[in-house]
Amino acid sequence: MKFLRAGAIYAAANIASAAVPFMLLPLLTRVLTPTDYGHIVAFALLVTLCMPFAGLSVHSAVGVAWFNKCRDEIPAFNGTALALIVVTTAIVAPIVAFVVELMPSLVAGLSPVWGAVAALTAGASVTLQCRLVLWQSQGQPLKNAILQVSASILNVGLSLLAVLVLGWEAAGRNAGIAVSLVAMATVAVVMFMLSRDAAWSFRPKYLAEQLRFGMPLIPHVLAGVFLGTVDRWMVSTQLGAETLGIYGAAAQLGMVMTILADAFVKAYNPWLYAQLESANANGKYNVVGAVYIALPAFVCVGIVVGLILHWTSGIFLGPRYADATTVLPWFVLGGTLSGVYFCMSSIYFFTGRTGLLASCTSSAAAVGAIIVWLLVSLLGVQGAAIGFAVTQGLLALFVAVTAINSFDLPWSEIRKAIGTLLQSAHSSTRLKLLNP
Repeated sequence: MKFLRAGAIYAAANIASAAVPFMLLPLLTRVLTPTDYGHIVAFALLVTLCMPFAGLSVHSAVGVAWFNKCRDEIPAFNGTALALIVVTTAIVAPIVAFVVELMPSLVAGLSPVWGAVAALTAGASVTLQCRLVLWQSQGQPLKNAILQVSASILNVGLSLLAVLVLGWEAAGRNAGIAVSLVAMATVAVVMFMLSRDAAWSFRPKYLAEQLRFGMPLIPHVLAGVFLGTVDRWMVSTQLGAETLGIYGAAAQLGMVMTILADAFVKAYNPWLYAQLESANANGKYNVVGAVYIALPAFVCVGIVVGLILHWTSGIFLGPRYADATTVLPWFVLGGTLSGVYFCMSSIYFFTGRTGLLASCTSSAAAVGAIIVWLLVSLLGVQGAAIGFAVTQGLLALFVAVTAINSFDLPWSEIRKAIGTLLQSAHSSTRLKLLNP
């Protein structure tokens, strides 16, 4: 019951925070040209590209540390993590600006300044995620939801001000994203200090631990970023900013399925970690049972979401973006497959085998890049969307097969695993009713 309640809160927060940018989508696609929207997509790609480096994905280490460290170690560990984010962001920002100066076609002609801003935005995002992930591990979904939704509302409010009032067009939307994330990251740091969940420090022991956790994740996260965005990079370089804008609008609309999958995982991870940490043999069966139930559930939800978006896409996208509807189903399929990946990847994080996870994502990225390049060359924008779905499928397949062969879990005992999970859920519910 606690799991379901947390899942409902996370789902509501994800939907609410995603709904706010979706409210912007019909406005932006009518106010901005596809070329302008292409610049927004390009900035988002830059931010995503900076994420593995600005902060070294230290928020994942913060989430796991709550379960495997003494409570009196947590403030110093988190303080070291915040310091690491600041240092890595300061290093990454000038490097990204230099790369954008050399290869402007990769980002639809954005100026180098936006490269540095993208790195700062990525670092702020990791800082905010540290606060959100720790609340997630602490079993406080309501606080997580309030901060997440507040960040999204500020994002949209500043974007509307910059685009409609100040007339900054695409630059206004990008500035709204950057300023809102920096502001909310500052709020997150203040909350860390007030709650005493973090104390400014730079402990070499914790720094080394975070580097060991985060460094192997660079190829993993970078490969994941590449898997999720290689289609957009190909569209930007081969088809131009205008096509990228139309394609990016469809991708934004198709993110609904990914958002729902992310909401599930936020509720699922603390439960999963508790099951894996438990000495009870049923814990392993519960984990496997949850995976086997979640997979067909994602498919069913994906079908429903796809049908709804097919009927309503004209409301969200204006007439200048009508071509986006032809590629929309592929984004929904890709989001469904990403849910499969989310279910399996959590096991790698708990066991600390991030290097093994990196090998899966790197392999999928290498194969997926070739497939996307060929499909874009043959089919244009339609091929890019098909390539996105194929790469997400490859990622889910590689991660699932590797997990089955690498982790000591009863993968072959499907009926027993599902039965054990359902029995555990029934017993827990009955106990809850008897002892309200």
